[in-house]
Amino acid sequence: MSDTRSHSLKFEAEFFRKSNNLTLTREKKIRSIQMRSMHICLLLLVTLLVGFSVYKAAVFLLECDMLQVRSYRLRRQPVFAREEVRRILSHRAGNILTLDLRSLRAQLLRLPEVENVAISRILPDTVEIDFILRQPLFYTNQNGVYQLLDASGLVLGEQAAEPKGLIPIRGNDMSLMSQIAAISEELLPMRQKIEYIGYHEPVGIELKLRSSPEVFFPGLDGFVKKINRYFKIKPHLPMHGARIRNVDLRLAGRIYFECFAEPQGES
Repeated sequence: MSDTRSHSLKFEAEFFRKSNNLTLTREKKIRSIQMRSMHICLLLLVTLLVGFSVYKAAVFLLECDMLQVRSYRLRRQPVFAREEVRRILSHRAGNILTLDLRSLRAQLLRLPEVENVAISRILPDTVEIDFILRQPLFYTNQNGVYQLLDASGLVLGEQAAEPKGLIPIRGNDMSLMSQIAAISEELLPMRQKIEYIGYHEPVGIELKLRSSPEVFFPGLDGFVKKINRYFKIKPHLPMHGARIRNVDLRLAGRIYFECFAEPQGES
């Protein structure tokens, strides 16, 4: 009888122990869930506060009068496209932080005179634009207006006064400009000595120097070497008083020339 009662007491104690354990575990889970919910709410609140602060800061910066573009600092600005640059920049007002520099750069690069351009923001209200310009090498006279062209034959601009230090192109057929542009590097060493340059079939390039009466047909390369060789042997030519009109240097190692006939002036 005593064994039965003892067994019953042990069973009840084990039951109450497990019941207490379950209760404690349940309470721990409830507290854990409550704490986790509180943490999530706090995190959400902090996130909302940060987001709102960022929003207000962004609105402030976008509407801030100090950050509105007030001036453009131009370095090495174009000569011929100056008014066009001013027109482009006049449509680029607004906040300096939202200014689309990529679009502005693309628009400026469409100007023939502009080879490259770098744009940077100088806070709070200035935009700096540094131009790299194409340099003129040739010019043509089109009905009293001088067109300036770079080494590739691109027209950079026009002016009323005759340019100084550039190579004149004789003739108005601009379709031949590509032929002249192809030998522009050959012309650079003697650019200050050239009176004019032209292109005529079948002889090709026609070149006249300021210091001599001859017109040269130098071919497509080696201009300086060929012309210097001609001037070296010219004093030894048996001309008997005849004046040389044209010098053909197109064939390597050979020089052909044409003289004026005196006094009629015929060749």
